[in-house]
Amino acid sequence: MENEIDNQWVEERMAALEPAGEWRPDANRGLARLRARAGSRFTFESRWVWSAAMATAGLLALLTLSASSSCAWGACLVPANMRLLPASAAPAHEASFKISGSPSAPITIEIYSDYECPFCAKYFNETVPLLVAQYVVTGKVRLIHRDFPLPQHPWAKPAARYANAAGELGYYDAAVNRIFRTQEAWRDNGNIDAELMRALPPDVMRKVRDMVQHDAKLDDTVAADIWMAVKDHINQTPSLVIDSKGRRETLPAPPFTVLKSYIDQLLAP
Repeated sequence: MENEIDNQWVEERMAALEPAGEWRPDANRGLARLRARAGSRFTFESRWVWSAAMATAGLLALLTLSASSSCAWGACLVPANMRLLPASAAPAHEASFKISGSPSAPITIEIYSDYECPFCAKYFNETVPLLVAQYVVTGKVRLIHRDFPLPQHPWAKPAARYANAAGELGYYDAAVNRIFRTQEAWRDNGNIDAELMRALPPDVMRKVRDMVQHDAKLDDTVAADIWMAVKDHINQTPSLVIDSKGRRETLPAPPFTVLKSYIDQLLAP
């Protein structure tokens, strides 16, 4: 019964809400909190990197305030009234195929993304491979991909269904990479199928199509991720939540150089 209530809440938020007319960016505050946590451990070099990043974030925030599009200046904005928690408990569904890295990794990074968000595609194509190679594969970071399809993007939720169907069959990474890399090809017409079929074996693709058309459970993991996004106060995509030593920090997705600096500070003895 609780899952039905939560799924209804998610559907209402995604189907009925209009993009917010006003948004208050907190990129500068988020980066400032991260720097404050690292405190005296910051070297001269890392202070310089963070200062540059904060200045850039502040500039982008000011530019975002004047932007008329819901996707501009490095992020797609979440409608303000989509950030309301439902009354019932969170949907209890954690998809294992969305998780990579060692369970004992000292840091967990959760990436909230929308498949139709151009900045999410850029982040997954350019930054995530570096994060995986340097920190996930080496056992330092556990990575979780969370879906946050925004109501202004009609193809974001179908794309999530395709990726999650492929995930159930053991092809999640291949599907995610293909969907993001071909975003410009399907973003205007929603023909995700035509692009994904080039990355998956024919028999797997047939099963994916059938699941996308008939399996309502594919939305369970999306509902759970949206609930978590609201709980984490995510107000744009892409965004990160970094969990280390029992503390969760939410921040707009930073460039890899900035992210690397912060991870290294967290890992320092």
